[in-house]
Amino acid sequence: MLHENPLMLDIDVNHWRNLQTLLLDSAKGRRRIVIIHERGEIVKFVHSDREPITKTITRIENPHADAERVYHDNAGSADFVAVFERAAFDEYFGRFQATWKPDEDLDEFVHRMYTLLDEYPEGIVTYPGPARNVLGLQWRLGASYEQVTDAVKKHVPPSSTVVFGIFEKGELWATLVLGFDERLRANVVTTVDPSQLAAKHDAQSIAEEVVTWVNRHYPPCSLGLFMTLERAHRFLEREDKLACFQELGANGELIASPVPDTLELGSLASAS
Repeated sequence: MLHENPLMLDIDVNHWRNLQTLLLDSAKGRRRIVIIHERGEIVKFVHSDREPITKTITRIENPHADAERVYHDNAGSADFVAVFERAAFDEYFGRFQATWKPDEDLDEFVHRMYTLLDEYPEGIVTYPGPARNVLGLQWRLGASYEQVTDAVKKHVPPSSTVVFGIFEKGELWATLVLGFDERLRANVVTTVDPSQLAAKHDAQSIAEEVVTWVNRHYPPCSLGLFMTLERAHRFLEREDKLACFQELGANGELIASPVPDTLELGSLASAS
């Protein structure tokens, strides 16, 4: 779905930063305790912030139980514990790097990188939560990779553009512009340029101008969705996305225009 060489130009720094704050969770940004061992013998036992660690284990006997124990022994000082068996860790990285294909979609490679973690249930262990949901850069979408790709195939026409807008305190807080080619590969990933928008103060007018701006710079906009930051958090937390859209629309909390015929959202009022 993501082109191997997407166009990422003219990104607004503030919109992009805010978007990452909303959607991404990086393991590197979380406090963590990392234990590396070789067949049970601990060779590294460190805190990411070099804080003191309560160490009540001297050897890894059961990586899942040991990770949980270390986490609770250090309650409040770490967001998660990772226990890596060195040989398994090295093998994992070698395997997923060897699968890279220069002409494949980037998201397929990244998705494979995370799913491969499931094949090392004893060698790459995290607590709380499985490694594939904890390590690396996690998307807070409230939907699986398969659900996202299926939604694009069903609701996004080829050679069109999708735009999302988030409002906070009456201002356009973040935007995301995704352009799709004839194969539904995202070959444009950027934001709206707010400096090119007129100074308008109501959400409906801003949303309309954003769509106009997208149509002026990229292939026709097939879907435009706009809501407040608080409602965006609510939407991301929900698993039943379509039902959430319909509820937001019925309550006048969502601006959806344009909307493809495949996406039945009912009567939508203007977000406020």
